[in-house]
Order: sequence, then structure tokens, then C-alpha cells
Amino acid sequence: MKPNPLIDDYRLNWCFRYLREANADYECSKLVKNRNTCINLCSTALRKAQTAVLYALGEPTNVYNSVIAVLEGRVEADDPLIRTLTSMERFIRGLIDGAHSIPRESLIRLTGEHISIAERLVEKILKAYDGMNV
Repeated sequence: MKPNPLIDDYRLNWCFRYLREANADYECSKLVKNRNTCINLCSTALRKAQTAVLYALGEPTNVYNSVIAVLEGRVEADDPLIRTLTSMERFIRGLIDGAHSIPRESLIRLTGEHISIAERLVEKILKAYDGMNV
């Protein structure tokens, strides 16, 4: 297996840790009765899933700064992956901003779908480098 030039073992471990934590927060959000606690857990799960994708791409701060530059209109998103990450960021912001107006069940469902998308993205990114398994 050839080494992945974007991600070392340190970042790979953080990527997997953030995915595990995102899933744990998501599962907890389904169990809590308090709406604000549910919103907080879903928000945290969404950010952790996003961070896992960023770690799969290498240095998360650099990748996230590229996403923010696109959101702020400073650069165009020519790369399909940056466009996807920008869409994810818009989705997360919109969901978090409107969380109090969304039914609890919808918030939980959308959070679960977002985590699944993040997991598939991580898997595709890692498999692009000679079959690394998630």
C-alpha cells in the first residue's frame, strides 16, 4: 500500500476519533428529552463529522480556511471537493441557526444523514489512496 501524501497516522487517528465521537453524540441526541440538549448534541455531532472529513484531507485548518474563503466570496470553488465541503458548511450553519424551528425528529434525522455523508466522504478520500479501509 502506498502512503497517503495528505494524511499521516496522527491525522488518520484524529479523523477516526472524530467520526466515533460524532456518532456517539448523535446517538445521545436521540435519547435526551431536553430540546436544548438535543440541539447542542446535534450541533456538536455535525461539527465533529465535518472535522473528520477535514482531517482525512490533511491539515484541517488549511482546508477549512479554503472553505471559508469560498463562503466569503474571496475565491471560486473550482474543486468539486471544496464545493462539497462548502455545501456542508452552509448546511451546518443553516441547521444550527434554524435548529429551534425544526422539529426534534427532523433535526436528529438530518444530523444522522450528515454524519453518513461525512463517513462516505472519508471512506472515498481514503480509498483514493490504494484501498485504505475505514
